Amino acid sequence: MKIVSTGSTLSSPQFLEKRLRARRRSQRWWAIGALTLLIIVIVVSRQEKLLIADVTVEGARVVKEEDVVAMAKQILAGNYLGLMPKRNALIYPGQKVEETLLKEFPRFSAVAASLEGLRLLRIDVAEREPFALYCASVLNPEEAGECFFLDDQGFIFDQSPLFSGAVYFIYTFKPTLEEPLGKQFLPTADFGVLAQFIENLPVLGIEPLAVEVGVEEFTIILAHEARMRIGRLSNLNLIYSNLSAFLGDEVITAQVDFIQKISELDLRTENKVFYKFRE
Repeated sequence: MKIVSTGSTLSSPQFLEKRLRARRRSQRWWAIGALTLLIIVIVVSRQEKLLIADVTVEGARVVKEEDVVAMAKQILAGNYLGLMPKRNALIYPGQKVEETLLKEFPRFSAVAASLEGLRLLRIDVAEREPFALYCASVLNPEEAGECFFLDDQGFIFDQSPLFSGAVYFIYTFKPTLEEPLGKQFLPTADFGVLAQFIENLPVLGIEPLAVEVGVEEFTIILAHEARMRIGRLSNLNLIYSNLSAFLGDEVITAQVDFIQKISELDLRTENKVFYKFRE
């Protein structure tokens, strides 16, 4: 005998109500389970043995360790969602600690946060080394105004003390940089090429003291107050080669103290060197 279902049982109000009650029971159990798990996580996250109790700093020489520790503890203060302590060793914001310290202390070139056990946060830092100065003006290197240290990548990282005499080479920018601390003087690659060009000038008997970077040209100030002008977009390796050939020419070498006698060297025209003698 064949039985044919009309489906009336499956769609009856009693059946639908039964299924709804079962679904609600399941949802309640899931909610209870999730809440229980959350409570367990919160309780565990607050266990004293899992909370970072102290911070140590390695590698800081100029920046005060207590300032770094205070900043790190400030980042670790408080809770996630008002429930789980940020000091918990399993969920502490290590990346934020590193990023914040790099921003707040421009002298740091690198910061690494790591745990020693579960109670001590160790912060290793690397400080930038002074390579040169950025100053507001180089028209008179002895009166350059407020100055800042640059590292060998061209990053301006700290205010410098006052120096007597030419202790560091001076870089400046025209127009003057607003709030230069924490800024890149030039893109790293461009700064490296310019710095290398300047460092090689003494080989040619030229003593540079400062450089002013303008929109269209570089102006290098020499020790005897002469100016060397170079196009901003020039190939500095080619400029150096041309200058070396010029200074090695017999007509130039025959003149005693040629460099000391000139007031300007103009290298802005490709493959040409123009110069002016002092009056």
